[in-house]
Amino acid sequence: MKYKTLFRLGLRLLGVYLCTNAFASVLELVSTWGILFPITKPDLRNLAVSAMPFVGETIGGLYLFFGGEWIVNLAIPSNRPYCPECAYDLRGNSAERCPECGTPIDMEKLRPPDSTA
Repeated sequence: MKYKTLFRLGLRLLGVYLCTNAFASVLELVSTWGILFPITKPDLRNLAVSAMPFVGETIGGLYLFFGGEWIVNLAIPSNRPYCPECAYDLRGNSAERCPECGTPIDMEKLRPPDSTA
């Protein structure tokens, strides 16, 4: 398994953990505030403030689970150009399309910044 793939897998696991933790926080919040079985009327302003960590964990967890490409590319930059659609290695390709899947390619965007070729 390549390092970048392993790193992506780790980010997805972290995303699952964050979403699971957020779900547990919501259950705790619901039971604490008595929303399911209200005895007294809860103060909704305090409820909104208490729910903010849940929103952040959920958004962060979903981002990590469904991609996190910015973090992956920042941590492990690619040293070769790959097709963004099918991950075909585009070294030596001079065409403006991927030879594997036919996706239009802008080679200037895919070339690493330190390369001159």
